[in-house]
Amino acid sequence: MTNSIERETEDQIINAITANGVTGVNLYTSERPSERLLPFCFVSAKINSEQIAPFTGIFAMSATISYTARADTISGTNFDDKFESILQSFYTLPNLASQMTTASQDVEFYIANVRNILPRVQASRRTWTREILMDITATSKMT
Repeated sequence: MTNSIERETEDQIINAITANGVTGVNLYTSERPSERLLPFCFVSAKINSEQIAPFTGIFAMSATISYTARADTISGTNFDDKFESILQSFYTLPNLASQMTTASQDVEFYIANVRNILPRVQASRRTWTREILMDITATSKMT
């Protein structure tokens, strides 16, 4: 395995967004926690617990996809339209977990579901931000 399960999950979420044809957004993973060019999507994944029993290698994870754009350069309607296209990336046939597993050489994804969507306006930075929260269950592929 060349990446950790968390980094591979972030990469596959970004792949799902780009595969849906979303353009005009800078895409970043948690490996780039500092400055980002607006508008951007920031994807972060973390392992919450190991499933079934210790040492099974099946992990319950959470992922957050934050879409942020300047409120003074994009209208609320355009911001919402772009966010909807990002969100639509996670509702595919076959399902998102299958799509991510097929694209990944190292990780098998069993579950990848959108859990919640959070709106937020950051007045001090004059930005619109919406977040997608996901629940993911994954393990390393056996080679």
